[in-house]
Amino acid sequence: MDRRALLSAATCSVLTASVDYARAQPTTRFGAAAAYSAEHGGAGFLVARHGIVLAEDYPAGAPATRWPIGAGTRAFAPLLAASLVEDDLMSLDEPVAMTLGDWGLHPVKNTISVRMLLSGASGISFPHRGPRDLATALSVEPTDPPGTRFQEDPAPYVLLAEIARRKLEFDGRGSDPARYLTERTLLPIGCVPIGWARSPDGAPRFDDGAAVSTRGWAQAGELIRREGVWRAQQLADNNTLREAVRGSFAESRAGFGLWLAAPSRTRGDTLNVDSDLWRAPSPAPFDLAMAAGESGQRLYLSPSEGLVIVRQAQPTARATWSDAEFLSLVWRGL
Repeated sequence: MDRRALLSAATCSVLTASVDYARAQPTTRFGAAAAYSAEHGGAGFLVARHGIVLAEDYPAGAPATRWPIGAGTRAFAPLLAASLVEDDLMSLDEPVAMTLGDWGLHPVKNTISVRMLLSGASGISFPHRGPRDLATALSVEPTDPPGTRFQEDPAPYVLLAEIARRKLEFDGRGSDPARYLTERTLLPIGCVPIGWARSPDGAPRFDDGAAVSTRGWAQAGELIRREGVWRAQQLADNNTLREAVRGSFAESRAGFGLWLAAPSRTRGDTLNVDSDLWRAPSPAPFDLAMAAGESGQRLYLSPSEGLVIVRQAQPTARATWSDAEFLSLVWRGL
């Protein structure tokens, strides 16, 4: 049998993580989806339903190998926010100016909430040319009235990391948002191994800086799907994670760092993401949420279907990726 069709069939067992793994057995149930992933430079593939792994495949490494996920890192932004909210350090509707004090004197910036920042509807984005650092993100002028237009841009993630840093430092919890999230939330659920690229000032890159294993990324997706519940305890704020997989007034197809399979409210309106999820037919339910990185780095989750799907690519992969085709092959095995 082709090794690409050697997938892990899992039976229910209680382990330390939110997703349960068991002894691998060969199956071809998801062989077509695994083969499609591998043929397009795939490094890892995993399908879990209600916390039970149905299939996994690693054509380019071991399950513990971590791979850079690029813009797929943004799936960790709602987990950072939900952890801060659960620890009573932040609320979604508080003005960003509560933490970024200089914004309180600005007639527009003082109306921007954390929710607007996370949803991409703050009006804050980097200029097309020039530095993309914290100083620029803090000083840039809004391009649109807050809450009116969605923009896919790294600036809100740079600002979120700074907000988290200041709140953690003020509360005596250190000053490293990535370390806080990793130790408080990700390690307990088994989201390991994980690493963070950093800006020159040492700030973790929540826009595109994470490197994580396939199983680790699946654990993060499972925590979002379960609305922050782990081992029957509320590890991260449930309302924040519910909001993370809902669209906003500005954009129905974007949540907090996640793309949503929901249809556009405006016909012909396109998104700045390399995906055919909204253009080609697929079996994806409307509540499917997707974190998307370059070369087909993908985390998919569906609360209604109880699904978490991870597909990781090798850093050198440059093959064209079709979300619609891949999901159709996955659904064939369900």
